[in-house]
Order: sequence, then C-alpha cells, then structure tokens
Amino acid sequence: MSKADSELFFSVLLERVLHCWPESIDVKQLHVDESRPDLYVVNGLGAMGDSIAEGLDGEIDAVLVTVLCDAVTSTVRSAALYCTEIEPALLRPDKVRENFEKRLHRAETDSDLGWKEEDILLIKRYFFLNNKRGQ
Repeated sequence: MSKADSELFFSVLLERVLHCWPESIDVKQLHVDESRPDLYVVNGLGAMGDSIAEGLDGEIDAVLVTVLCDAVTSTVRSAALYCTEIEPALLRPDKVRENFEKRLHRAETDSDLGWKEEDILLIKRYFFLNNKRGQ
C-alpha cells in the first residue's frame, strides 16, 4: 500500500482535520427556534468550520478534508444541544464518520455541489480503501 493510500484512511483524515480545530469550543450561545426545537444555530460555529475548511482547501485531497470538516462542524452542532463546551477530539469517531460518509455520497452523486471529476474519483478511492480494510 502506498503512503498516499494510507493517508486516505478515515482515522488519518480525522486526526489531520481535528488538528486544525481548537482544543475546546464554547457552544453556550445556542439559539433554538421555539416553534421548531430541531432548528437551532450555535453562534460562530459555522464561520469557524468554514474558516478551517478554507484553510484546508488547497490540499490535494480537498474534497475529503473539506467534507470531513463540514461533518465535524455538524457533529459539534448536534452535541451542542446537550453541553456548553465541546472538545472536538472527544467526538465519537463513528458518528463523525457516519456524517462524513453520508456527505461524501451526496458529493459523489450531486453534480450541483460542484466537485470535479478528480474529486469524485478520490471519493471512490476513499470508499474502496476504507471498505477494503473493514473500517
């Protein structure tokens, strides 16, 4: 297995992306729509996630790290309903992975998202390598 392939394993990608996040995130500023408690916003979280994703955008595997960053943001947002401070490194990897892979499938099949053919091939390579390992 090549070094490039080993860098496509979920655990390696997650470690790399989490390294860009702060150790702890204050999620006290949570705004919930009273008529729809499933609709809420954590002040500043979206901008933080976008900023981190933009910093990773120049990477060769930008589609993977950008989508993973979005999955981390979404997972932190979900956890914010239950606590006021979150350490991204302590998120359950299986939940982040589930969120990430759902988003990758969408990126792979929805041309409106604007990913290039080489990005789609990288997503396919990710799934091939990660499913082959049984992870």
